[in-house]
Amino acid sequence: MSAKASARHLPLVGQGPVGEAHHRTKGLLRVTMACNERCPFCNVPVEDYPRPTPPESELEAELELFLASGERTLTLSGGEPTLYPKRVLMLTARARSRGVPFVELQTNAVLVDRELAVALAEAGLTSAFVSLLSDVPELHDELAGLEGAFARCLAGIDALLDAGVAVTLNPVIATQTQERVADYVEFVARRLPRVRVISLSAVQPHGRAAHGTSLLPDYAVLGEQVKLARARAAEHDILLINPYCGLPLCVGWHDDPSRSVEAIEAASRRELGGLAAHGIDNQGNKAHGPPCGGCALRTRCGGAWHAYWTVRGGSGLAAVEPRLEPWQQGADRAPAQRIVGAAGGLGPAELAAVRGATEPTVWLVTERLGEGDGSRLWSAGGTDLLLLGEAPALLDDAVTRAELRSIARDNHRREPQSKLRVVVGLRRLGSFRHAHQLLTEHRGDVDAVRLLVQGDQRLERFAAAVRASLGLDVTAATRAESALV
Repeated sequence: MSAKASARHLPLVGQGPVGEAHHRTKGLLRVTMACNERCPFCNVPVEDYPRPTPPESELEAELELFLASGERTLTLSGGEPTLYPKRVLMLTARARSRGVPFVELQTNAVLVDRELAVALAEAGLTSAFVSLLSDVPELHDELAGLEGAFARCLAGIDALLDAGVAVTLNPVIATQTQERVADYVEFVARRLPRVRVISLSAVQPHGRAAHGTSLLPDYAVLGEQVKLARARAAEHDILLINPYCGLPLCVGWHDDPSRSVEAIEAASRRELGGLAAHGIDNQGNKAHGPPCGGCALRTRCGGAWHAYWTVRGGSGLAAVEPRLEPWQQGADRAPAQRIVGAAGGLGPAELAAVRGATEPTVWLVTERLGEGDGSRLWSAGGTDLLLLGEAPALLDDAVTRAELRSIARDNHRREPQSKLRVVVGLRRLGSFRHAHQLLTEHRGDVDAVRLLVQGDQRLERFAAAVRASLGLDVTAATRAESALV
């Protein structure tokens, strides 16, 4: 497998039937939006769809579009697709006969019996993504909104495994189950030893849960639970995955981003020269909060759902790998970042150094910008830019000014983890009045300004005044920091 391919794939564990090795977002075809369960957290509830079940002709047309795309995995989802077993069987068989190597079924498994499981396997189904919501029957039934669902779900899982279909479990962690994640892994190892993969998603504040945000788990609790669950999974040779609908990296995953879909896709985007990769875009659903600004892993993580910052106040979210600005003590030794100097401007050698970096945060330090430098830096995998110089010469330069505006326009269209962040380091201000005028003109173009001048209390007062009047992140460096520049 090539280096590019391996960066997008996760290792398989255990023996027996398996699905596709990577866990990226996959081609999705919704058979129906109708469902036999009533999960209070459902993010695609049937009541949001005036026509829950499309005619078969529409499904066939969607399948043809998927086949033309060249994707390798077709995911049949809902609602609950097994409400229409004949359609599932037809779509599975047709996809496999047309060369699709992996067909996955997303299901609650309540309606799956031995006969249907065998038929699905014979049609070519390779894997199933099953929502076993808890190891406690009462909690599972409560979250499924269906009495007796726990026993029927287990029976469906057994039937699929007996038929040779690989099963990945999807416990959607809610407030009721947030302290049982490690216990869930133990239950799976004991009761379902043939299951080798668990995808740890969590309730998101959309659909029904948007009106019942009390279901949102507390990430401060989940951070410790995820660590315990990962240790238990390692003991039992179970692969835990952090999906897009899972958790920010700082919630128990920061030391192994290779199990997090967003981090995998971010690395893939860098390899593709900035082109979009499956699953990396938040589509406006997530945001970075104050803790994310100081985290070197922010480029591999979309942050938290918007509502989590308001409903839970960002509980449990913290910078776990420090993002140190280049003049700060230890910045050149921080394990999650790389600093590339470009005193003479951004040339081929500097671009090559940026492109060769594998760290989540890659700084370019330069004294000037040429036309198109921002786009070239971003496409090469650069994440942070330090523009270092003297205020009059730096911010009055026409080409640099234009390039800062171009970077700001591009950033406006990008998700938070994909933005090229710009810090301006000023080694000389000139007059306070002129410096204030320049910063006013650039306040929408840069993320932060650092005054790298060994000054006095007047400099501190100037920084405070700019923060208050412009809302710009401006700080005066300490004497020790200024000495490092």
